[in-house]
Amino acid sequence: MTLSPEMWLHRMREEVPRGRVPVRIFNDPSVWQLEQERIFGRCWVVLGHESEIPGRGDYMLRYIADNAVIVVRDEVGSIRGHLNMCRHRGAQVCRAELGNTSHFRCSYHGWTYDTSGELIGVPYHKEVYNERLDRSEWGLVPVRIETYSGLIFGSLDASAEPLADFLGGFQWYLDYFLNPTGAGTEVCGPPDKWIVDADWKICAENFAGDGYHLPVTHQFGVKFGYFPSNNRTHFEGYAVHIPGKGHGIGLGKTPGLQPFSGLPEEVQEGMKRGLDPDQVEVFKDVRSAIATIFPNLSLVSQPFSRTPGKPGTRFCGMRLWHPLGAGKIQVYCWCVVPKDAPAAYKEEAYRSFTLLLGPGGVFDQDDLDNWRSVTRSAGSSAARQLTFPYDMGQDREPDPSFPGPGVAVSPYVSEVNFVNLWSTWLEYMLADERAAVGDVR
Repeated sequence: MTLSPEMWLHRMREEVPRGRVPVRIFNDPSVWQLEQERIFGRCWVVLGHESEIPGRGDYMLRYIADNAVIVVRDEVGSIRGHLNMCRHRGAQVCRAELGNTSHFRCSYHGWTYDTSGELIGVPYHKEVYNERLDRSEWGLVPVRIETYSGLIFGSLDASAEPLADFLGGFQWYLDYFLNPTGAGTEVCGPPDKWIVDADWKICAENFAGDGYHLPVTHQFGVKFGYFPSNNRTHFEGYAVHIPGKGHGIGLGKTPGLQPFSGLPEEVQEGMKRGLDPDQVEVFKDVRSAIATIFPNLSLVSQPFSRTPGKPGTRFCGMRLWHPLGAGKIQVYCWCVVPKDAPAAYKEEAYRSFTLLLGPGGVFDQDDLDNWRSVTRSAGSSAARQLTFPYDMGQDREPDPSFPGPGVAVSPYVSEVNFVNLWSTWLEYMLADERAAVGDVR
């Protein structure tokens, strides 16, 4: 008997807690159809970084699932989000990916909107509408916008919980990536983008703390000295997750590594002032910090040497796994640097990041080949009947001495974060059906 998506999703309620996840979720059109409404229609989704639109009238075009969203600073400097469709017949009012403007004008019938989304111009308003059209009713459809430490989040759900509640304490870890010195961060230009035949969930899982793959997939980086780790000590550190929220981080450590390795002295001193004492204690010895904010944003901080065997430069990378459909994504990729860091460091961090995790990055080629392979297998008729095991670390007790929010287990190579990720995903997928866009006029 062929089970409907609803039926086998309900079966997952029994399977996920014991570490079993059905293969079919990683490349299934029926799953993607539900995800558009139940995951991306309800969650807070990252749209970009405030430094991408620094001035009034600056805008960028981003997406939440298949919904095009204009993210713009209005005339008073506030960040707004609007669906990119004219309220008259639905044509796009913004055709460029980024720029600066005072208004958005539809090329079909000329309806014109200001940066706050208000309808300010209707051609022949007197002649064809007899001035009876109430323009206040037909502004662009708003998208909820909230920010944290420079990240711009959008939500299509008017009743979604506040962003602070959605993050659920994960802000403590985001500070390390996004506000390490207290001066904020900026991105090194617009994101690199490319399309991959991979399911977004495979990538989100990997960045939620999959240290297990690195000595195998990226063994050349360890062997030849690009990356400060070795197979004997690689597993040391913590895996931490926020129960019920889906967010997770892996904190890998290498014994003997210098505190805040790969950062210039000015940034190190700034971090000692900008982070609280517990954050300094946790992050100063971290080799790799790799995290996923549910559902589809990931961050990574680690040193990487462009010259094998030499001390590396630490970078912070941010990656959005934007789904285009079942088994297909567009990757958005930014390098993030402290605003007050020396210019020479910013340049070197960008070069190291691009060499490792850019579109042709030496680690990225390894990862994408594996993720494409998993996606192809998951879409096959036989594989759809199988499950994947998530047994690693399930018997470990949380470390009560860990000072940060959430549940921490050690060593950091574990699948505990992933079970939390899939449990959260499942709860969204099984939530009662309701309209996701809450203010369609």
